[in-house]
This record gives sequence, structure tokens and C-alpha cells, in this order.
Amino acid sequence: MLTALAPDLQRLIEAGRGTYGVSIYHLESQSEFSYQQDESFYAASIIKVPIMAAVFDQASKGNLSFSEKITLRAEDKVTGSGLLQNLSPGLELSIYDYTVLMIIDSDNTATNILIDRIGTQAIQAAMQEWGLEGSGFYNKISVIPAKIENFNQITPRDMTHLLKQIADGKVVSWRACAEMVQIMKQQKYNEGLPSLLPKQDGPVGVLPLWECAHKTGWINGTDHDMGLLYFPRNTFAVSVFGKNITDRKDAHSLMGQIGQLLYERSALSQA
Repeated sequence: MLTALAPDLQRLIEAGRGTYGVSIYHLESQSEFSYQQDESFYAASIIKVPIMAAVFDQASKGNLSFSEKITLRAEDKVTGSGLLQNLSPGLELSIYDYTVLMIIDSDNTATNILIDRIGTQAIQAAMQEWGLEGSGFYNKISVIPAKIENFNQITPRDMTHLLKQIADGKVVSWRACAEMVQIMKQQKYNEGLPSLLPKQDGPVGVLPLWECAHKTGWINGTDHDMGLLYFPRNTFAVSVFGKNITDRKDAHSLMGQIGQLLYERSALSQA
């Protein structure tokens, strides 16, 4: 499928204002599309997906329980995205709740609390185990360490590879993958990949036309979206990462057009 779409995808990407890397995998046909998929990008909040997977990994090994409560402290709060920075110290939330907030609200404070709980080495080891060879985790979010070893880095190839493994039920366990996908489907920031997909109406309980389990990431000059796009009988693992971005709307338009193109081709294949 993706072979036929390659010229259209490449035209869309090359028309974008900025430097982009794209990796797409169609699970049913096992076809691929790539554009600068080994380009290195500052991870921003995309790194929260491997962190989520590492939390599930630690839970599977008995090193933590999702029901375990952690108290929010004043010194835990950091700026940027998320609600926890605005809430009162002393609040107790479960590790599961912190994980959900990290993904669906991209909460930086929740992310750092989880990093403190499982440790940098556990995240690094998990990423290595899953074959994310061009990506790396080094630092907490919205915190400038006294000594910077490196910056959190990702490549489109690596993140699509991780998404594919999640879709195949091969990260930690099938059940863990199902739970991670369900969390990502609750994403609140939808200006990218799903933004141009058709609106969904109909009776209560009607099957959706599409679903998107994804995670965004952005900082000045950087805009990313990665996720699993679920269409009838078609599933895509997609990573669209951009840097040197001068207009976020342009970046979101590119991401949305990629999602729309994949949806339209999937619909044609069902006709």
C-alpha cells in the first residue's frame, strides 16, 4: 500500500517548511515509507512513550505496582505542560494515574516523578532491549542539570519500530501493550496526525470510523507526532518529526495531511 502512496507522501513532506523525518509502517501489508528516518531529533515529549513502556516493564518485573501511591511535593513541580504544577503539594496519586497524566496531558511533573521512581538506567536499558539504537534518554523534563551528558534524542525509524512492537503486543506483554494503546487513545492534543480525519457522528455505541493512539511533542522550533492510526482493516504506525520549524500551523497541517492521505487510501482499499 505505502509504495503507491510514496510520491504523494514525499511531495507533502518536501513542501513543509522545516526539516522533517518520517517513518510509516503498514501492519497488514508490511509495507514501509521513510523520509530521512534516521535523522536525529530532540525528543521533547515524545520521550514519554518509551518512559511509559519502561514503567510497564518495571511493573511486569515486580519492581513497582501501578496502585502504589506517590505524594506530590513542591520540589517535584516543573514548568511546561501539565496540570500538576498548579495543584497543591501533598496530593497522592497512583503510579498509574501519573502515567496517564504523562501521556494524555503530557504532564512534565508526572514524567519526572516516574523517572525518579524507576531510574534513568531502567529506561535506558528498556530502550536498548527494544532496539531503539538511534535514540537515547539522558535527562528529566524541564530541568537543566548541572552537567548535561547528552540531550534526549529520537529518530523516526526508532519510534515507528516501537509503535510496531506495541501494535504486535511485543513490548513487555500483550496486555501491557493493550493498556498503553488505550492510554494513548485518550490523547488531548490532537492538532497533528488526526486533525484532518473525518468527524465522527452517529448513534451511541456506533463503531468509530477511525481511532488514533498517539503522543505529541513540541518545543520552540520542534514539533512531533507519533502514533498508531486504526482504520477499518488497516493499521499504520506513523512518526512525523520536525525541526527548524518556524510555523507550528504549517507543521500541524503537514501531519494532518499525512493522516488524511492514509485514511483516504484505506477507504479506497475497502471500496
